[in-house]
Amino acid sequence: MYDESIQRALRRHKIRPITLPAPLREELVEMFKGDTPVSHIITGTAGDGKTYHCREVWTELGGDITSWNQGDKIQRLAIGERTLVIVKDLSELRDDESDELIVEFARDVANPASQTFYLFAANHGQLLEKLKSAPSTPEVTRVGKVVEDLLVTNVSADEGIALDLTDLSRSPAADMAMAIINEVTGHEDWVGCDSCNANGDGSCPIFENRRRLIGDDQDDPFKRRLTELIELSERNGSHFPVRQLLALVANAILGHPDARDGLMSCNDVTTIQASGKSDLASIYRNVFGENLKPSKAEKTELFRKLNAFGIGAETSNRVDNLLVYGADDPAYAADYAALVLNDPVYGATPAYATAQRSYLEGADDGDRSGFLGVLRAQRQRLFFTLPDAKAADYDLWDLTVFRYAGLYLAVAENIAARQAVPREALNMVVRGLNRIFTGMLVQNQDELVLATSGSYSQSKRSPLLDELISVPRSGGEEVSIVADQADGFGVLVKLVRGSEIAPVFLPLSPTRFEFLGRVAEGALPSSFSLECHEDLLAFKARLLRETENRRKLDGDEESPDGELVLRFIELNSNGRAQPRRVIVRV
Repeated sequence: MYDESIQRALRRHKIRPITLPAPLREELVEMFKGDTPVSHIITGTAGDGKTYHCREVWTELGGDITSWNQGDKIQRLAIGERTLVIVKDLSELRDDESDELIVEFARDVANPASQTFYLFAANHGQLLEKLKSAPSTPEVTRVGKVVEDLLVTNVSADEGIALDLTDLSRSPAADMAMAIINEVTGHEDWVGCDSCNANGDGSCPIFENRRRLIGDDQDDPFKRRLTELIELSERNGSHFPVRQLLALVANAILGHPDARDGLMSCNDVTTIQASGKSDLASIYRNVFGENLKPSKAEKTELFRKLNAFGIGAETSNRVDNLLVYGADDPAYAADYAALVLNDPVYGATPAYATAQRSYLEGADDGDRSGFLGVLRAQRQRLFFTLPDAKAADYDLWDLTVFRYAGLYLAVAENIAARQAVPREALNMVVRGLNRIFTGMLVQNQDELVLATSGSYSQSKRSPLLDELISVPRSGGEEVSIVADQADGFGVLVKLVRGSEIAPVFLPLSPTRFEFLGRVAEGALPSSFSLECHEDLLAFKARLLRETENRRKLDGDEESPDGELVLRFIELNSNGRAQPRRVIVRV
């Protein structure tokens, strides 16, 4: 799925290509046509659409598409008296080609009078590698520093270098996923299914998967929860390039384990229908690559990221009681009818009913293992189809390893809309931090208990109180959850301690949020995630340093001669931490 390959396939099959949102394309075209053009680098990971953007800019500015398709690595286009140089992929250039180009590029972007401008496409690592390996002229050195600054902070202090950079990997993949779903499922060539014999009664699994992907309304739970998984992955640092999102939608619609390469063609449908295995084409399985051989799914980055949520393996007693005993248990009869029997295609299929009955009647180990397989598929289906009205009753996010993901998404949505963070989220974060900082099951959630062991900040148990920091704003102190102003996407814990000391921030990914939630409810920090535990102890060490700085500013570090005041942490009957002063004479 490279841009050049896609263009050849489109010409061969004579179909209209899908059109995806590309606001950067319009911005670049307008900028290069304008009075003050600036050279631009498009970077990102493989599959983000860098070459696509370059080609679109080339054609919008009047470039000949035939010339583009001839495969020249460097394209030049006259725009009035100016020249635009487009490099569709910097990594394709040999070292001698890239060295010469980068020297010219650096010289032109450092020269305000230059009439030559550049549009480069390059992956992060390749871009920096090419800059470092180029001849070390003063201009190349300056440009290399500017590019590093733009990659890290998105700003550069060197105003003499006329260069902008866009990192496509920072674009929200959840929005792009929705656009791809709408474009693929809404393509006009689907009309051919109306005259297909395999879909005479609407039983074609390809057509059924497309119908489910479209959904019944704009707020369809399947699309919303799929994009929520993508958003959570992105917030955990796992980016989904456009190429992977296209692969995800294609696999979701076409997946079946008995088809060649695990992907159905129209010619496979009749055979699959005759075998009675249409249920194995379930779109809810295909999202996780269950149609592929396990070794292939595990090696495919796309499915590795989605399977990190454990959907299908994770469950709750209430969900499994519904799926296993719902057919016979009056307490679950209504929900079983609505959530399982109501879906005869991928829910209450003959295969599921047979495996369920065999399991309940005391099947042997082989049959029991088969039922666990279909039970996994039903958990996956429930995650995507459970109505919002039932999501709380069945603890939807208990079907994943991120039980607090729903609360995390609510926090992210609220701070993006400049609304108050749910109080339960802030209380949970503070309680989790307190238990990590002290190593005790403290219940304080209106103040942060900053504790130490006396000499070693990484100690598992810290009985000495360093300071109590108010969570609600009081005396210049406050603990809150805010948006990351650097990218507007991330979530941070912000700790303010007066105007003289800079605020301290802790990035709050879904994994760290989950860790704090588990600790807040009583899990042992070191047994759940050693990495998160060490990250939060490092955060505590930063707070201890800032406390020491504030004491120096306030003059509180001095003590009466011959006396040392220690404050030990005691837990009262309600589990709240409170100080007990001990004066030691030395």
